[in-house]
Amino acid sequence: MSFGLRDESSLSHYISEIKKFPILDQDEEYELALRWKEKSDQRALDKIIKSHLRLVYKIANGYSGYGLPKEDLIAEGHVGIMHALQHFDPSIGYRFSTYAAWWIKAKIKEFVYNAWSIVKLGSSKNNRKLFFGLRKQKKALGIDKLSDEDAQTIADAMQVSKEDVLISENRFANKDYSSNVEIGENSKASFQDFLVDTKASPEEIILHKQEYEYRKKILHDALATLSKREYDIVCSYRLQNPTKSLRKIGEEHGISAERVRQIEMAAFLKIQKYARSVEWAKQHSQIFQKTACYFINVTI
Repeated sequence: MSFGLRDESSLSHYISEIKKFPILDQDEEYELALRWKEKSDQRALDKIIKSHLRLVYKIANGYSGYGLPKEDLIAEGHVGIMHALQHFDPSIGYRFSTYAAWWIKAKIKEFVYNAWSIVKLGSSKNNRKLFFGLRKQKKALGIDKLSDEDAQTIADAMQVSKEDVLISENRFANKDYSSNVEIGENSKASFQDFLVDTKASPEEIILHKQEYEYRKKILHDALATLSKREYDIVCSYRLQNPTKSLRKIGEEHGISAERVRQIEMAAFLKIQKYARSVEWAKQHSQIFQKTACYFINVTI
């Protein structure tokens, strides 16, 4: 039997088909489970699965209120049955339906929780407990909007904090919306028209690249002003990946770690001084160019 469910007609066909499969009695179920467990009998596996598809549909139908396609819920229920069969031990004496129900619910709840929103809801125990229990608690209290008093009542019943209840209520009340939805009845604008692109523009990318290349050249020119020992120490201590310790560099050059630190600091100050001088020359060159253009314009 194919479990592919694509539309309402296929779902109706699925429901009508699963009603044709007989429910197994305990002895027959035990014998089939044993054959699958010990001999990997595919016919026994097929018969057990088909006899429990009504259980899958019943449990999946109970989670249809979360707005997810029932076909997807049923598909996750099928996964749950397969997991149950892998771990079920018929010798313990429990009915397979009792064991399978736990796995079916677990797989469906995991799917619902992960697929309900494109924004990750959080994976803590309290988050999951509130996601599936908050609606049930509100229904039991006969309320739709949550007050502080109601939040405290629910928090006590579920053994979580009142703050967790209020945060979850606000989070679960705000479902995802399409960015293509039009704003207002007479407006042609949609949410996506007001989304700001945070990526850098092509001009900014070029400027950043030019700035990077400029600073890279200054560093190379500054390093060229150092002696060979200063250059080697600075590169080893700051520029290599991974960098070396002062002690290791000292061993390579036959000097103490403290002497390496002094040389490295002096070399670093030289680099800073060179970079500042280049920046000063650049700024004053720009000022000179602007001043020259001003005088040329005035003369003309």
